[in-house]
Amino acid sequence: MTLQGVERLKSLARLVLAASLGLAFLLAPPRGTPLYWVALITFALYFVYAFVVLVFRRQLMDRGARAATLAGDAAALVVVLLLGPNLPAAFLLFFVYFTLVAGLWRGWRAAALLSLAVSAAYVAVSWREVEAATGASWWSALPLESWLVVSGLLVAGGLVGAVAERQRGQLERAAVIEHFAALLSLDAGWPEPARRWLAALAERYEAARALLAYRDPESDRVLLWVFRGGAFEEQDRPPRDAHEFLLDKEPRAFLAADLPARFAEEFSPRGLMSAPLAAGGGPGRLFLLDRARGAFTLPQLEDLGQLLAGLEPGLTNLLLIRSQIARAVDLERDRIVRHLHDGVAQTLASVEMQLNVYRRLLAENPAKTAEELAGLQTVVKQEQEELRRFLRTLKPVRVPATELGRWMFAHCAQFEQETGIEVDFWADPVNAALPEGICREVFWILREALHNVQKHARAQHVMVRLRQDDSFLRLLVDDDGCGFSFTGTYSQRALEEQGLGPVSIGERTRALGGTLTIDSSPGSGSTLRVDIPLT
Repeated sequence: MTLQGVERLKSLARLVLAASLGLAFLLAPPRGTPLYWVALITFALYFVYAFVVLVFRRQLMDRGARAATLAGDAAALVVVLLLGPNLPAAFLLFFVYFTLVAGLWRGWRAAALLSLAVSAAYVAVSWREVEAATGASWWSALPLESWLVVSGLLVAGGLVGAVAERQRGQLERAAVIEHFAALLSLDAGWPEPARRWLAALAERYEAARALLAYRDPESDRVLLWVFRGGAFEEQDRPPRDAHEFLLDKEPRAFLAADLPARFAEEFSPRGLMSAPLAAGGGPGRLFLLDRARGAFTLPQLEDLGQLLAGLEPGLTNLLLIRSQIARAVDLERDRIVRHLHDGVAQTLASVEMQLNVYRRLLAENPAKTAEELAGLQTVVKQEQEELRRFLRTLKPVRVPATELGRWMFAHCAQFEQETGIEVDFWADPVNAALPEGICREVFWILREALHNVQKHARAQHVMVRLRQDDSFLRLLVDDDGCGFSFTGTYSQRALEEQGLGPVSIGERTRALGGTLTIDSSPGSGSTLRVDIPLT
């Protein structure tokens, strides 16, 4: 448990105690004692004190302030002990409170020792009152019931302390799980969450290396995260490595086992602790290797199993996100391959065939061959320019929301200058809090749309509009070219089902959770609309 957690529990318990003391005092006031008014004032002040400490507990976290709050508790305890025989309910409440605090801080043994000291003080005060009234000795003055009460207090103190110690353990475990779950967040971008999570595990268990193996349920391949020497490495292993790293025949956690030969040869662990995990829909296993001081222990193994069980939702989310990133990379690779195949590869194949023809034609008609070669040179230059443009699209760019309009305007101006196609651009100011990832994708969609206009539409004029309201960001690209091969308005689903429209724009739009709509009039132009939800 963290210090803040302990202080929060103490503050809440103190306020409940103060209210209960006041109620017990009002229900059964000890009017026979000269300390009546002292007790009344003490309990009233203690309630105010408990309320103030609860409200300002964050400002009272230093050692001196905590000592002062305990001094206030001790002062109230002295009054309660003096009134113990006359106000047993108040004594019992304070007894439970102090044994609870002792259990939270030092466990049941500290609570048992404290209950012994408080019980002894209670016996001493009770005896002095009896002695003053009867003159009897302490061992004969107190009735058997009082000794039974003291014995019960000793047992109760130990039990309350044990419960508090168990609660402390649960809260400590919850705090550790919360800490490790926070490390799995994607605030720093991939793969930093995986690196810092494995680094924290290695530090907690004093391991030199940490490995996580996971089998992707879709591809059946084995994903391996390796942390060693402060560096993180992700490896993609074939399905046959599942036995090496997932140890299907060893479903339990273990400290040492007969490891597969390849695993032992590749990592040569001097000491090993491993626990299975279930996350992301596939089996997985965590390995911690080479403890800095001695061997791994059974308590560490039990703690690791409990920690992984609590982290299952966070790990599942991280693995799903990692899988989505991998799919996005695969889609981008497919797009690059498709673009190079449909463009540069086909052009080079055509150039090769034409060169073979011109080589045979050269001896027969040199003039005709020179003319044809000039045309071929023009094609090569065009393809070279197309390749340069495509390479520019692969370069990562940062497009903050405050710069989105300027970036789009600059690209439209460059497009107009390079192609001679007139572009009319207008954009609403976008919300400065718009995520950079959305802005970057919208910019890429615009570039792809204008490239398609240049390559296929044979347009003279293009209108580009960017609009934003509370719910959507909308991009419109309207041209007066030849349009698509279909007539009418097609949704993204219809385009995908029939294999129509720009594939890469549809993929980028879907990745943003948006929708693509195309309205086409063959011979008159087309309108491309992308709507991206913002809520």
